[in-house]
Amino acid sequence: MGNAASTPAPQSTLSEKHNSTTRVSSPSSAADLLSQLSLRGSAASRASAKVTSENLAAWEGDFASSPKHRLASTVLSKAALTDSLVRRDAQRNTQQIFNVKVNEGGLPITNQKSSGRCWLFSATNLLRIALARKLDLDDFQFSQSYLFFWDSLSKANYFLEQMLDLADSPLDDRVVQHLMNMPENDGGQWSMLDSLITTFGLVPQSVYPESFNSSNTGKLDALLTSKLREYALELRDLHSAAMRTLSDLADGKSYAEKKVLAAQSARKKKEEQMSEVYRILAIALGQPPKPDDSFVWEYYSKKDKKYHRVETTPKKLYGSVGVDTSKVLSLVNDPRHEYETLLSVDRLGNVWGGAPVTYVNVDLDVLKKTAIRLLRDDTPVWFGCDVGKFSSSSLGIMSTKLWDLDEGFGTSLKMSKAQRLETGDSAMTHAMLITAVHIDEKSGKPTRWRIENSWGPDVGEKGCVRRPRSHVFPLWADERRGETATSSWTTSGSPSTSTKSAPTASTSTRSWSTYSTRARRPSCLPGCVLAFPAALLVC
Repeated sequence: MGNAASTPAPQSTLSEKHNSTTRVSSPSSAADLLSQLSLRGSAASRASAKVTSENLAAWEGDFASSPKHRLASTVLSKAALTDSLVRRDAQRNTQQIFNVKVNEGGLPITNQKSSGRCWLFSATNLLRIALARKLDLDDFQFSQSYLFFWDSLSKANYFLEQMLDLADSPLDDRVVQHLMNMPENDGGQWSMLDSLITTFGLVPQSVYPESFNSSNTGKLDALLTSKLREYALELRDLHSAAMRTLSDLADGKSYAEKKVLAAQSARKKKEEQMSEVYRILAIALGQPPKPDDSFVWEYYSKKDKKYHRVETTPKKLYGSVGVDTSKVLSLVNDPRHEYETLLSVDRLGNVWGGAPVTYVNVDLDVLKKTAIRLLRDDTPVWFGCDVGKFSSSSLGIMSTKLWDLDEGFGTSLKMSKAQRLETGDSAMTHAMLITAVHIDEKSGKPTRWRIENSWGPDVGEKGCVRRPRSHVFPLWADERRGETATSSWTTSGSPSTSTKSAPTASTSTRSWSTYSTRARRPSCLPGCVLAFPAALLVC
């Protein structure tokens, strides 16, 4: 994977997928190519734009003349490529042995089933460790379905507010079309998680258990997506009608003021639409307790088997966990952009008025050192990755060297990490927890990581995945935004803080607000996931 930084041009609008100039292999490669061509267009130098019979004959001959390729076709055409090309040495070098481990307390592996809620599962898996240590819990999960209900409702409202803000833009506007493409989805970012939990709190899974539709979200998402597109068109029509009426009035109001008034008029309709969204969610998932509703939670402590009865609210339960989700930095390694830079994504969120989605772009070595420091402090690390690439769920291994493409196909993947991000070849698709690392005694460097997944105990090694050092990742670090203080969890589950250096490539201390924001990017492109931030957008 590439580690060369790609600095965005100042004062420019950046495209997530296409924000860098086209590269050639060397400064002279373009000139070399031109020198081989006849500008007079001779037949000898003219390559066809079509796939010709001559091309096919040549390619077929090349293939038939290679016994290796013929053997590969015989073998690989009968089985899944990912199973047939697994390197034996990739399996030998990923033992389940780790010398730095988080005490997880024997909590069960979770299962998100047929849903894209991995960011909610991995985050609640992290938070439950803190509460389990504090209350001596054994078999415990926070309700992922509870957060999913409020996330879906909040995202619907967020989307409709975006449509009101963009109501005077053409329907085929690039930003409008991007938002219309996916008005409702299961994924999210850490900043969105912070907004969600601080607004709605947490409840145990026993208080709001899983339902069929929370575990199988496809049909519900499809219904909400269609309804939200329908609602968006209604709001646009109402907004246009209101603007026409206001334009006829000679009241001295500016266009911006009239736009606000038109949005307020259309917002009455939006409340009716949101009532329908709530009804759909309540029918499909069941009505959850509201953030300040009291509920009773009963449990037995693990060691003494003592019965406990707790009456609390979702917000109070979150407060008792002892982890402040707002005091967290999302660290990212995006070699397309300058390090020590604050990246953000416009028009991305769930709770309207919530925390903006932000990431601090740092060198890969900073990510690794931060993860190791947190694990040594007995703190799990929440991170996101491109899980579909270079991974085997049956073996429980994630590695860029997992498959031997060169031996099988006579080719290999040569793009750097930056190039994969620029072209859309790689995207963050899954969030999990890092719970252990093995440090080489001689070099002091990490050789493999243990990852807690949310695909049930039958996937991987009892629900866990092994990742060698070659597979990079983004992560969150519990850092006070203005004080750059790292928290370490005590056995009671409450964070204690100590001032340390900022999570940057240098040792200079910088507050959150001092990071440059010139790499701020519009969310009109799906590439917001391509920055490999520390949370999930698409799962």
